[in-house]
Amino acid sequence: MDALYVVNPSLLTLVLSLHLHFYLLVGAAMDSCYDEGGIPSHCMPKFENIAFNRTVEASNVCGSTPEDYCMQTGSTRSCHYCDASDPELSHNASLLTDFHRNEEPTWWQSQSMFYGIQYPKSVNLTLHLGKAFEITYIRLKFYTSRPESFAIYKRTEEGGPWLPYQYYSASCKKTYGKDAKGFIRPGEEEKTALCTDEFSDISPLTGGNVAFSTLEGRPSAYNFDQSLFLQEWVTATDLLISLDRLNTFGDEFFKDAKVLRSYFYAISDFSVGGRCKCNGHASECVEGERGDLVCACQHHTVGADCQKCHPFYQDRPWARATGDSANECLKCNCNGRSDQCIFDMEQYRSTGSGGRCVDCRDNTDGPHCEHCKANHYRVATEDPCLPCNCNINGSVSLQCNAEGRCVCRPGVTGAKCNMCQDGFHSLGPSGCRPCECHHSGSVGECSPLDGQCFCKRNVEGHRCGRCKPGFFNLQLQNPAGCQPCFCFGHSLACSSSNHYTPVNITSDFIEGIVSDSQDGIIQGFSSTHSFSSTLFLGLEYELTFNIQLVLSLPDKFLGHQIYSYGQPLHITFTSETNDLLPNSLTVILEGSGMTLSADLFPKPILHPDPSNSPMQHFIVRLHEYETSFKPRLSAFELQHLLYNLTALKINTSQLARVTLASASISSRPLSLPAAWVEQCSCPLGFSGQFCEGCAPGFTRQEPGGGPLSACVPCKCHQHGICDPETGMCECSHFTTGMTCEHCLPGYYGNALIGTPGDCQPCPCPDRSSCVQIAETGQVVCTNCPAGQTGMRCQTCEDGYYGDPMGQSGTVRPCVRCNCNGNVDFNAVGICDHFTGRCLKCMGHTEGDHCQRCQRGFYGNALEQTSGQKCKPCSCSSAGTSGHVNECHPQTGSCHCLSHVTGRDCSYCEVGFFNLQPGYGSCNCDPMGSVSMQCHGNGTCQCRQGFVGYKCDKCEVNYFHNRANHQCEECPVCYSLVKKQVGWSGVILL
Repeated sequence: MDALYVVNPSLLTLVLSLHLHFYLLVGAAMDSCYDEGGIPSHCMPKFENIAFNRTVEASNVCGSTPEDYCMQTGSTRSCHYCDASDPELSHNASLLTDFHRNEEPTWWQSQSMFYGIQYPKSVNLTLHLGKAFEITYIRLKFYTSRPESFAIYKRTEEGGPWLPYQYYSASCKKTYGKDAKGFIRPGEEEKTALCTDEFSDISPLTGGNVAFSTLEGRPSAYNFDQSLFLQEWVTATDLLISLDRLNTFGDEFFKDAKVLRSYFYAISDFSVGGRCKCNGHASECVEGERGDLVCACQHHTVGADCQKCHPFYQDRPWARATGDSANECLKCNCNGRSDQCIFDMEQYRSTGSGGRCVDCRDNTDGPHCEHCKANHYRVATEDPCLPCNCNINGSVSLQCNAEGRCVCRPGVTGAKCNMCQDGFHSLGPSGCRPCECHHSGSVGECSPLDGQCFCKRNVEGHRCGRCKPGFFNLQLQNPAGCQPCFCFGHSLACSSSNHYTPVNITSDFIEGIVSDSQDGIIQGFSSTHSFSSTLFLGLEYELTFNIQLVLSLPDKFLGHQIYSYGQPLHITFTSETNDLLPNSLTVILEGSGMTLSADLFPKPILHPDPSNSPMQHFIVRLHEYETSFKPRLSAFELQHLLYNLTALKINTSQLARVTLASASISSRPLSLPAAWVEQCSCPLGFSGQFCEGCAPGFTRQEPGGGPLSACVPCKCHQHGICDPETGMCECSHFTTGMTCEHCLPGYYGNALIGTPGDCQPCPCPDRSSCVQIAETGQVVCTNCPAGQTGMRCQTCEDGYYGDPMGQSGTVRPCVRCNCNGNVDFNAVGICDHFTGRCLKCMGHTEGDHCQRCQRGFYGNALEQTSGQKCKPCSCSSAGTSGHVNECHPQTGSCHCLSHVTGRDCSYCEVGFFNLQPGYGSCNCDPMGSVSMQCHGNGTCQCRQGFVGYKCDKCEVNYFHNRANHQCEECPVCYSLVKKQVGWSGVILL
């Protein structure tokens, strides 16, 4: 390759191009990116022929098959030999970039036009630089004449598109669509490839140069540092020389082989002047870790082209170094709390510092990790930041103050606002909520965790606002909260009735009766002071000690007192001084077979009557002192007792007044109802306010058991209702029985199914009885009229005939069959049930009514006297002209031969004798013979179908019909069978 300092006139443009780059060297050392004072400065790798010794890929090389070629030397041609396998005769692509002198040239050569090398087929030379370079010039020295048309392309990244760099053509417009001698005006797109025809002449025939300067003709070339377009324009990673059309003298038209072999492409030198692209931040390129070429970056830059800042040097945007400024990347300021940052352009514009720190340590935050993260705090600047840990639900804000204390929402307390104040609960997104416990049903405050209230014994719910199942009437003064449902034990669902109003049952004992257990009755008493005590009838009791003086309350306190359940019994005493008050008090309740005693001791605590009456009344409340109750009764048992209270007694003589709280029904709307009176929701089968009755269709499980007895469904099989107390059914749907379990007479079905159609009318005459067969479901009449039978009495029974149902027309009653006594009445099927025709005649009788004797018999079949009615004919075979079984049906007379007489033809007439079998007689068969007279030889003349001497046999292909005693011809099919088997014979009668 020629030395760079060798310049001939054809390279003047190259010198001019190189001159444009000299200004870049001003004030910058070529071997250092820092000056003597250590100040960063612009630097760049050395300028060199970057194509030297790099391999060029050629799409076409001569000599792959050894070939001749000729050199154009004016009027003569010198021919040579190209052989790729011979190093002395080879012209491969490596000779493009090798070192040589002008006097000893080497060159690359393509195949000649003889092998089809010519437009539009191109020959391509590709140079891979392996890295981005800033290209100053591209020089080609041709060993033959320069091409008529060729182009230079580049690309700026591996695998990227090829971009046009420069076109050379004597036909720019035709070949490349470009104007020849084009140029770029200021303000126009400077990254545009131009076309020139300056280097496309066929002369010189050898040694012609073409040099392309990347910046020549570019208006911004003298302001290169500020022109991003030209910086991109001179950048290339690969170059492509596309040789498109050969220059010729036009003599190739004649296709002369030597002429064609003289036209080919040949280049002795391919030079590229430029520098490794490092954007002014490196003075050399070195081999990288992967063996590729990379810049040895300075100024805290990184990348193959020093095209970006080092990860922690992002305080200002990366920029290319210029002669005026090295544009060194600046280190981020993270106050020692981060080793990573990113560039933030908005921050850079507003503050001049673009480095935004990331992953700040010690819970710091900010572009420079200069303050605490949100929701953190620290006492001193040098301290690490600590999390506030403010409860997200209980705090107004998650940010605490400098001492780490949070600002709490209403109802919330604690340094971190993580607890509810007293009376609040359920710390959540809105803070703590106030407790909402129902005062009547709860005890104390709610749980601060979930607001669950602490309920009284008979109360439930989150707020203790409802009674448990089986309880009702939530009241503040009730220690258990709710009173139990009574409902006679049949339901646990009840509520307060709104139809009752409070009333008091009161007695001052003017009408009272005092009785002594031994002495009888004690009348009236009085006192100047009175004291009262209250007994709640909803408590449980125990029996007490012996009583000597008992006061029985009037009848108005007795009977049905269920409306007083859970209500107070006020007892007022009279005494001049407190010392005269009884030391104990016993109240006795009797009813429903039970006795309940309540002992009140020790002496009641007395409270002045708030009315301040002159008599100084006092009220005693039983729940303020110890009580003992015997026997221990359930609330249900107490309610049952009050349902029918038979006696209410108190053992004292110092009683002034007794008041029992109760209730009565009201038809008017109530402003203050007696809420302690229950309204039960009764289960199926029960009715009434307290489920005390049985609903329609139900009765007591224990007949007469009263309201405590369970109600069970009536066992009437859905055919009626029963008495709610006794269970006796009132049947319907044609049923009968204690539980309607049977169908009425004249009806059939299964009454136990329980539907209105269980019993249906019997489909029998006169609605007589019937039964239904369970297996088949068929209905059979069981009491048919005389002479009738069948499932519906629809036919006549054996020995009867008629049409009792009119199935074939007019209704005909069943009457006895008339067989003149000639049948066995114990036999089955003796006559037709519909017509009356007799079917089983006896005694040799026949006919529809067995009214005549059979053939061969004679007599009177209608004779009703006992004895043989029909006798056999018994004609003499010797004297009878016909069949021996043929005689007169009434008299029995036979058909005699001539001169023969007698009933049976067994005598000769007078004057004749010697009647013997075989003489005088022909014995022709009367059914088969034309005449009873035989021929002289004793043979008879036969009718058609009969054969034999006496005409008593059927001929072949005839058969004997027993109904008419005739020989009838067999069907046609029998002839075919006979013919097939070749059979012949005679059928005997």
